[in-house]
Amino acid sequence: MPANVDSMFSVREMPWHREGTVLDQHPTTWEEARPLAGLDWDVITETVYELVTVDAHGQPHYAPVEGWQRFAHSKTGKTLWISRDSYELIGMAEMGEIMHVVLKQPNLLWETGGSIDGGRQVWCLVLLDEPIQLPGDSSFTLPYMALTNRFGQAGGCTLRATAVRIVCGNTFRAAELEGERTGATYSFIHKRNWREHLEDARLAVTGARQEFKDYQEWATELLGIRVTPPQRELFVREFIPMPPEGLVTDRVARNVEEARKAVRGILASPTTEPVAHTAYGLVQAAGEYLDHVRRSRSWETKLNRTLIKPEPLKAQALKLVREVVLA
Repeated sequence: MPANVDSMFSVREMPWHREGTVLDQHPTTWEEARPLAGLDWDVITETVYELVTVDAHGQPHYAPVEGWQRFAHSKTGKTLWISRDSYELIGMAEMGEIMHVVLKQPNLLWETGGSIDGGRQVWCLVLLDEPIQLPGDSSFTLPYMALTNRFGQAGGCTLRATAVRIVCGNTFRAAELEGERTGATYSFIHKRNWREHLEDARLAVTGARQEFKDYQEWATELLGIRVTPPQRELFVREFIPMPPEGLVTDRVARNVEEARKAVRGILASPTTEPVAHTAYGLVQAAGEYLDHVRRSRSWETKLNRTLIKPEPLKAQALKLVREVVLA
């Protein structure tokens, strides 16, 4: 498969790489979802050997390496990882055990699941079936809960709240980065006592739901604040300010006007126009500009701004909206 995906399933939507099994209905149990994701195999442990000598007949002799173990794919035999023997793997069956705790919460459905890089990375994604409908906004905000597991490098089995729909290696990593940025994660270390933390994982789901409910309240408040056309234009000009006269070149002035025009275009776009007359619309337009329209020197710069590091200008935009409305 492309995108480094070995196998996967997806509900309703065909992934961009157009591979995997597309389902009409959500699986409701791990027993049903696991084979659909191509995860109906196990990670097996084997002794690690080292070459100690070669006899007079040219025959090599090996001896076990104490304190180390090899993790392998039960179907392919491929080595996934070599680690200390204190490392007790959380495998596919155990992922189901973790998600069983998560699925005790109401309205959770299996959305996607699969394997990447020969089984070194696996995931399952559930949809928190509580879509947030904001007044005046025709789109839904759909929070997901992802369980990602790495066998091929150091790392844990991590539960995270995310808005990223995982379907490939890039979105797998994007969900990890988003979780690191927001802090809405819980990681199980591959140790023998990981089951002691199952309740903490359940609470992580509760926290994620509360986080989205808090967002809904915040967005609803902003949707109730009306913005006049002059206030909207004032916001655009203050959000992308022109440097003082005498310090601005013609080139800088053109860049400022182009940026302002881009923000105005977002406000007039089909996705933002229905809420452009509200404080919420101004904040959303600012976010879309900062994440997707503003020029980036490189792909890494854009990735840092949108996923890894909090964007201070977004907080500034919210502050500016309130100042403009009160002006």
